[in-house]
Amino acid sequence: MKNETKAWLMLIGLSIVWGSSFILMEKSMHPTKETNAFTPYQVGSLRILIASLVLLPIALKNLSKFKGKNIPLLITVGLAGNFIPSFLYPIAETGIQSSLAGLLTMGTSLFVVIISIFFFKSKISTIQLTGFLTGSVGLFLIVSNQIDLGENSLFHSGVALFAALFYAISLSVIKFKLQHEKPLVVTSLAFFSMLGPAIIGCYLTDSFDVITQPEVIKGLPYLAILSIIGTALAVVVFNYLIVISTPLFASSVTYIIPIVALFFGIIDGEKFKLINILWMVLIFVGVYLMGKKVNSVKS
Repeated sequence: MKNETKAWLMLIGLSIVWGSSFILMEKSMHPTKETNAFTPYQVGSLRILIASLVLLPIALKNLSKFKGKNIPLLITVGLAGNFIPSFLYPIAETGIQSSLAGLLTMGTSLFVVIISIFFFKSKISTIQLTGFLTGSVGLFLIVSNQIDLGENSLFHSGVALFAALFYAISLSVIKFKLQHEKPLVVTSLAFFSMLGPAIIGCYLTDSFDVITQPEVIKGLPYLAILSIIGTALAVVVFNYLIVISTPLFASSVTYIIPIVALFFGIIDGEKFKLINILWMVLIFVGVYLMGKKVNSVKS
């Protein structure tokens, strides 16, 4: 299978998995409208701990590569691409709808462009830049409409956008500094570097003490799916996507994630303005244009 085909299949699959992760975070904290299960900090700590344990056998097998210049790079990927966003997004969702949190991940693409140009001297084609701008306009209009509904906090929207910045940092480091390592190695060792902080986080947030409480148990299935499929396995696929495509194309997953997040949000009863369907078309056009150069990358 050609890299272009692989990249598009991975993009679609990741969009579905990660697009649903925002409602899974919400359900981990509130399995029902009346039930409080995990706190945002417990969701972040347990999510990383579970994902790290799932990938631990692979990490131990490749522990010899956790050395030298790789160490700070892998820690950066672990922190920026996993640990910090795992806390920021649940915190953001205490003040905004899960669908808007998904929408704001598009900021990753903006930050990727800035980081690639100013820190890694990367060149972006005119057609890719056009796709980026087209998608950005579409998403900006959707976000504006959703905030106008009055159910979303501007501050918490900023928290979600801040998480997108960390995703962009991780993505750029993988592409420009860790491309010599296999995606599974990078993912497992990045999570391995966060195992200690995750355990400390669980201890400080009393995650181990509350996990057996009846109300909390209701949120556990959502958290397990979020951690194993939406974090550990999805990050492996995403890191492979970065390697076979471009950082800008890989980050375009954040254009489709909002569509999936909106879908699950609407099913869960969140409000959505129909005019946004028009702006969603712009996002798809942007993704298409951003992917035009995928077939020019190395096999």
